[in-house]
Amino acid sequence: MSEVKGGHVLFALLAFFGITIAVNITMATYAVTTFSGEDVSDPYLKGLAFNKTLAAHSAQERLGWTATIEVRSAAKFATLIEVALQDREARPLNGLTVEVTLRRPTDASLDRTISLASHGDGRYAATVDGIVRGQWDVIARVKGGDTSFEALRRIVLR
Repeated sequence: MSEVKGGHVLFALLAFFGITIAVNITMATYAVTTFSGEDVSDPYLKGLAFNKTLAAHSAQERLGWTATIEVRSAAKFATLIEVALQDREARPLNGLTVEVTLRRPTDASLDRTISLASHGDGRYAATVDGIVRGQWDVIARVKGGDTSFEALRRIVLR
């Protein structure tokens, strides 16, 4: 066996710390340049406006409206989105403007907003092409005069 000299110890020490620093720099670079973990834009500002959000939810509850959101495959590459709206007495709500946002929890670049057409009896629907299969948050936003309503449903397209 050869004798361990000062040069060997210095080389081993420099190699150890060099590899450790290189790995740390690589991991820090990947952490900064990949997914931030935020799924909404401006989370800090939305946090500050949380009381307004609570007031809007309270006003929505006083309306007593309900929404049924259905999303299903309609054809080979088409997806049918349907929202049915009722008031407190289970009467259909017609004459409203309904928009649906399909939000992908893992990739905001796939998010889409679609306007739904009225089909009578409180039903609003649209057929959309090119929706990727997987998990989605479906957010229906309804406007009618000064009244606004929002409903959310998480779905899985297969």
